Amino acid sequence: MREGGGGPVKMSWRRSVEPGPGPGPGPNPDPVSPALLAWAAAVDVTLLSDKTAKSAERFLRDYRHMSSLAARREIALRLRAAIEAQISPIPPATISSMDVIATVVSARRKILG
Repeated sequence: MREGGGGPVKMSWRRSVEPGPGPGPGPNPDPVSPALLAWAAAVDVTLLSDKTAKSAERFLRDYRHMSSLAARREIALRLRAAIEAQISPIPPATISSMDVIATVVSARRKILG
C-alpha cells in the first residue's frame, strides 16, 4: 500500500489474469462443439491399429515442434484419413483434424485402460 491510503501500488510490468469460474486463474477455454461431443460419445475405435494409434500419439506429442505449417497440416490430413478408414462412424467434416486425432487417441486409451 502507498502511504496516505492511496491503495496498492500499480506495477505496470506485472501481468494480471482475470479469474475464471474453473480451477485456477486463466482464460476460459473455447467451448467444445456439440458435433464433436456427439461424435466422441459414439466413436468406435476398437479396430484402430496399433501403428495408427502410435502415429497419432507421436504427432500429438511433436506437432508443436514442426517448423513448417504446411508439413504439419499434410501429416494431420494423412493421419486423419488413416484414422477414418479404421473407425466408425467417421467424424463430421466440421471437426478439425487435430480434434479428430486427439479424440481417437483419448477414446483408445479409455478402452485399453
